[in-house]
Amino acid sequence: MINLDSLKQLDNISFREKRTGLYKVIVPFFYEDGDMYDIFIEESPINSGLIRISDYGLSLMKLSYSFDFDTDNKRETLKNIISQNRAHVDDGSIWIDVNPSQFQIGIYQFAQVITKISNMEIISRENIKSFFNEFLGEFISEQLSKIYNVIPNYAPMDNTDLVVDYKIEAPKPIFLFGVNDNTKASKVVISCLNFQTKNLPFRSLIVHEDLEKLSKFNQKQITNAADKQFYTLDDFKEGGNKYIDRELKVS
Repeated sequence: MINLDSLKQLDNISFREKRTGLYKVIVPFFYEDGDMYDIFIEESPINSGLIRISDYGLSLMKLSYSFDFDTDNKRETLKNIISQNRAHVDDGSIWIDVNPSQFQIGIYQFAQVITKISNMEIISRENIKSFFNEFLGEFISEQLSKIYNVIPNYAPMDNTDLVVDYKIEAPKPIFLFGVNDNTKASKVVISCLNFQTKNLPFRSLIVHEDLEKLSKFNQKQITNAADKQFYTLDDFKEGGNKYIDRELKVS
């Protein structure tokens, strides 16, 4: 059994028994929504004499309400956060085992793990553009590349600033662009107009994160420049193959 008397002297930390041998640690650490971190202690089931600090899977469950670990990059980031802080994860439950003499350090270390994991949602909101490109790239590599000859980062001209995100090979190839903001939309318009001026044989296919996020000016410009647009990635996943098949048949 854990000797709570030796731990209660720690500042800003108290305990609430959840069941025999399991205690919730009351700490001054809070999620973005104001809820207190879910930290529990019990005897380590595998290391005699050590204290197991864990979250019983609640940190990842809470994060899952607004964040999906649906890419290799996200899963690898989670794995690195946990391992770099000397913690472990089993079936979604994050834990570390510490000596009683190192308990306070262990609590702060564990709280840091939860903080970093919880911040993945904030980071994702701030960097949603990169995730869109990641989602698009994964769909193309896992689905389209098995059907078509796809060349990423294709430069049809000597000017390396004008790069096509993905070229789908055909006598009249499809130049596929992912657009997630006004800056990328402007660059795609400039690229398409330059390719047209040089009389390059191609058809432009635009996949938007969300067309409605673009300014009205950029919506108009890209609509005039593009041969085909999918207004969201989900739209492209649903109808992209059929469109590409039709286009390749008439190449």
